[in-house]
Amino acid sequence: MAEVNVLVVFYSRYGKAEQLALAAGLGAIQTKSNIRLRRVADLADPATIAADPVWKQNLDRMNMDYVAPRPADPVWADVIILATPEDSSAEVERYVGLLPALGVMAGKIAAPLAPGNHESALKPIYAAAACAGLIVAPAQTPSSDGVASARAYGRLVSLMARALKDRGET
Repeated sequence: MAEVNVLVVFYSRYGKAEQLALAAGLGAIQTKSNIRLRRVADLADPATIAADPVWKQNLDRMNMDYVAPRPADPVWADVIILATPEDSSAEVERYVGLLPALGVMAGKIAAPLAPGNHESALKPIYAAAACAGLIVAPAQTPSSDGVASARAYGRLVSLMARALKDRGET
């Protein structure tokens, strides 16, 4: 059985996308995959963040809990789970756009997810991932329990990567 490496990259302001990222990471762990959990930086300026006390409080906490993606992370990964808020995907989209400069992405699986799997949040990430050469996995069907759905998605994409590796296709 092939070893699978899963990079979980997320952007979150208020914690919803963070919860999905954690759940998807847990799903990957349940398939005996190795994971790295990373938070991409805000594109907003510090004054905008400071004007929203909840955002600022969450950012301070997340900056203590997570590190930013490292250049070696996507090269190491077989799967890159990309969690974004439902209202904005700019931070994750920007990160995905930078991936080709870090190494060959062909054969790696991109697994975008957002609260409610809103098309407006996911489409830009799908496009950026495809342009980066990643195999884009379709989002899970939204359910009333987004966390359980994200966990199942993490398991599914990890198993997909293992199947591809076992066949020698990655």
